[in-house]
Amino acid sequence: MQDDYFTKVYDKELIKEDINCLSLKLSPYSTDIYNTANKLYNFKNNCEHTLTIKYKTNIACNSKHNKNKEFNSFIQLDLSKNGKVIYTIYKDLTTQDINDEIKKGYNKLCKKINL
Repeated sequence: MQDDYFTKVYDKELIKEDINCLSLKLSPYSTDIYNTANKLYNFKNNCEHTLTIKYKTNIACNSKHNKNKEFNSFIQLDLSKNGKVIYTIYKDLTTQDINDEIKKGYNKLCKKINL
């Protein structure tokens, strides 16, 4: 079964490193998304590694070049070390409720990096 997540490794060496501390960054900030993320991991401040969760809902693209008009949201999870992106997970969504997709994306990230 295909999960429709786009993933990309930007640094094959850094992704192999052990991660003992992970900070969280949200764009945009949402208390609901923050609470969802904090149930998944005990995030700390000032860590070398950061998980950035980007998302957008209520997207309306009327471009004639857009062939997939059913998508109205997206999530993107970026794992970085000292500001350098190591790994990305991205998914277009057809739902406004992104909390469940953030959990799925996080679980996919954990499998990749053995977190």
